[in-house]
Amino acid sequence: MTTHEGHRQRLRRRFLLEGLDNFDEVQVLELLLFYAIPRQDVSELAHALIKRFGTVRSVLTAKPSELMEVSGVGRRTAEWLTRMGEA
Repeated sequence: MTTHEGHRQRLRRRFLLEGLDNFDEVQVLELLLFYAIPRQDVSELAHALIKRFGTVRSVLTAKPSELMEVSGVGRRTAEWLTRMGEA
């Protein structure tokens, strides 16, 4: 079993039980990325986005073109994150 095996399920279960109060910025972003990028480890991407933009709020309010400057973010993911920010 790898370190990340079951990570999505654990994070989702924790969210359902605890809400977002005890989540850090990266974990919140991971939850959002799960829906944009299915069946792929998104931890590294979440870290890269937080490193570049600083906060989840800044990621969600960034322009899609800015998001796509981060390696691993394509148009679909950039549009998803932007739409989540609008919601």
